[in-house]
Amino acid sequence: MRISNIEVMVVNLPFRVSFGHNLASRKSSSNVLVKTTLESDDKRVFTGYGESIPRDYVTGETIQSALKAIESQFIPQLKDFQFETPLAALAHLETYSGANNAAWCAVEISILDALAKASNLQLAYLLSLYDSAKAKSPAKASSIKSTSIESVIDYGGVVPFGPNPAIAALILCYRLYGFKTVKLKMGRDFERGLFTLKMARKLMGSEATIRTDANCAWTVEETLFFAEKMRKYKVSSIEQPIDAENIAGLQRLTAEVPETIVADESLCTLDQAKLLISTRACDAFNIRLSKVGGVLASMQMADMARQAGLGCLMGAQVGESAILSAAARAFAAVKGPFDNCEGSFNKLLLHEDLSNTNIGIAPGGIGQLPTIPGIGVEVDERKLKKYASSQYKTTATGSQAQLADTAIS
Repeated sequence: MRISNIEVMVVNLPFRVSFGHNLASRKSSSNVLVKTTLESDDKRVFTGYGESIPRDYVTGETIQSALKAIESQFIPQLKDFQFETPLAALAHLETYSGANNAAWCAVEISILDALAKASNLQLAYLLSLYDSAKAKSPAKASSIKSTSIESVIDYGGVVPFGPNPAIAALILCYRLYGFKTVKLKMGRDFERGLFTLKMARKLMGSEATIRTDANCAWTVEETLFFAEKMRKYKVSSIEQPIDAENIAGLQRLTAEVPETIVADESLCTLDQAKLLISTRACDAFNIRLSKVGGVLASMQMADMARQAGLGCLMGAQVGESAILSAAARAFAAVKGPFDNCEGSFNKLLLHEDLSNTNIGIAPGGIGQLPTIPGIGVEVDERKLKKYASSQYKTTATGSQAQLADTAIS
């Protein structure tokens, strides 16, 4: 089997409502979409889709830098790549993690989707087989079986910045829908933050898990101060309270704050994961596929966290479609259960999803694992064309990218 074609495009997906946190506020999302075609030895064709959302304030990547990496690096390297088995292909893909994370994420997911379809397997099952294969010696390869797979994923809700009535309404909706966890985006207005926490605790009840996420808004001293003020509302975790590069500050907070300190923006590569572990600079990892470089890197990162005795959370990119949500759910099915999972709000947040397949969350915060081969969603080509950016022309294997002179936001 070989990779016969790779196409890349940008889609601009409008939101129903604005979503904001300390680092950004947006009403739409520009996402990178990759379509990969595999051709079997008997000329059968299998198509897979991948997605990523570059965020320059997290990994330093922009839409244009991601497109450039895909066009100049990944397409030439993967053009006509041949492999004997899907597991051999996964082993090759795993060597790519470490740079251009968002760019590689879209490419990798598209190939994984096509591989799983060619194997007539759900992506989670293919990942599970690969996980087992890595743990076994070559002599036992014939006895490889999949590791356990979670068919149901528990999700938590996320509360962005907004007017108090809107925040209260959203939290109440989470409570009525059966969510057991909410994460509140926090900023530098401490009084407002405490008010939001008080409101969330009252509306969610005493048994709910409440987490906070500052997205690098605070200093170390401010975090220590605010953590003490928040404590009466029984906050479970404080995510990325300080600047991503301040590892010494995270060390101090991890040592002195009883709440779980979660690394997010400080955790984009496997090397950063190793640093956080070796310096004991966090209590838990927040792993987002697009941020860390795809599914396979995420699986490695989850293993590292577990081996180090750290907690593990699955995060999400604001604005992801069913493609990225489904890939993340497969990851969670294989490497979970996690302390918390986010995402799959595409049907609620996006004006229109790229797939007609429902990858949403059922009452109780439950996400079912898709049952069809691949990542589990059928992409609507009509919607791809509808939301494709006019600033970037679709590029296939062997051709040249055409970027407009104006920047893509």
